Amino acid sequence: MTRTLSTLLLATLTLAAVSTASAQKTTLTIGGQPTTLDTVKVGGRTYVALDQLQKALTAAGGSIQLGAAEGCLNEWLFNGTWRLRVTAVKYVPDAGNGNSYGWVVTTEFRNGGKQLLNLSNTGIEKGVSLALKDGTTKELGLSGIASAFRTGTDLPPGAGLVMDLPFSWQGGTPTNEQLQANPPVKLIVPVDVTALRRGGSTLYKTVNYVKDPSFRVNLTCKK
Repeated sequence: MTRTLSTLLLATLTLAAVSTASAQKTTLTIGGQPTTLDTVKVGGRTYVALDQLQKALTAAGGSIQLGAAEGCLNEWLFNGTWRLRVTAVKYVPDAGNGNSYGWVVTTEFRNGGKQLLNLSNTGIEKGVSLALKDGTTKELGLSGIASAFRTGTDLPPGAGLVMDLPFSWQGGTPTNEQLQANPPVKLIVPVDVTALRRGGSTLYKTVNYVKDPSFRVNLTCKK
């Protein structure tokens, strides 16, 4: 059963106490993506708890979500300059030796322009993050971007890089079990257009300008 977000206007937190409620699963379209929530039907109307709805909106980006090229695993996305796809997501467990552990997202970037480019001057500077199932996010961090994105590597048109982006924790908190029970649902790669302009880049002039050049990859679907 599929409903749009507009059907949730009468959502309430007290529905679990209604003895006449009929529990069911309902798939909602939020941010253009299907999301399944626990709902109840009372008197022919469908309701969902507000805390569930809040988490779903947070994971989808909410009403102030970043505009972006959006797609699924193994799907090439293009922002007018770079092509990006995510090919794999894996969990690296805590080995108990003090090393970092967590989720690793394998990405591939390709130069989709007509000039020599590298990631250090194309607006990918900060904010690369992983949205987790519970609505929280984990940022890659500036040092992680510098190393994982190989920002000094020049790429001619059509050339690419395969990169593992490590979103990691240390110290055993949260535990392996907690992290694996809270898998990633989206990879967000913001592109700072103002940084491109400060550097005198021609990438975002009229010929190949894209209004929302950031990327958002839904890790729960696959092409």
